[in-house]
Amino acid sequence: MGWRAWRIIAGRFGTIILDQAQYALYYKFPESIEHGQGTACRYIDSGASPAQKEAIDAIGAGRAGGGIFELFDVQLVTTWLPTKVVPIKIEISDGTGRVCVDGIGEAESELLSYPVGTVIRAWEELPHGIEFKRGRMTNAKRWSWQDAELLASYANRYGAVAKVKFTEVGCVG
Repeated sequence: MGWRAWRIIAGRFGTIILDQAQYALYYKFPESIEHGQGTACRYIDSGASPAQKEAIDAIGAGRAGGGIFELFDVQLVTTWLPTKVVPIKIEISDGTGRVCVDGIGEAESELLSYPVGTVIRAWEELPHGIEFKRGRMTNAKRWSWQDAELLASYANRYGAVAKVKFTEVGCVG
């Protein structure tokens, strides 16, 4: 299980401008991800226009291609819960920050550090990565999700923060 949140810095879907639009996806799987049979839900920021909501729903559902979206959303997830429109707030800087999907999910990220407190600014390079090519490794200090059957709460787990570029073929940068 896990979730991802995106803020589109600049982008478009056809003629629809998606600049600053935000959305999140939550997935859970009964076994390992590669076995599929997942349940998922899309969450679109309430600040999005109707056209942006429709575009983000198509992208998030993998109907526009896009590597990770197509893989997870078409091949691995078999049960989609209805898309929800809620306020989303993303505050990230240099790998630290907070994401809040209002009333549903929340995460806090911090840079990795040694037990003596020395901060580590580690990067992970994934030249063939489908979700990012280069990401800042972080400690997901805490994250939780509470939405009907999608329930989870964790502390001090793997996290990653990345600035990415997606096209219809997937993650390209």
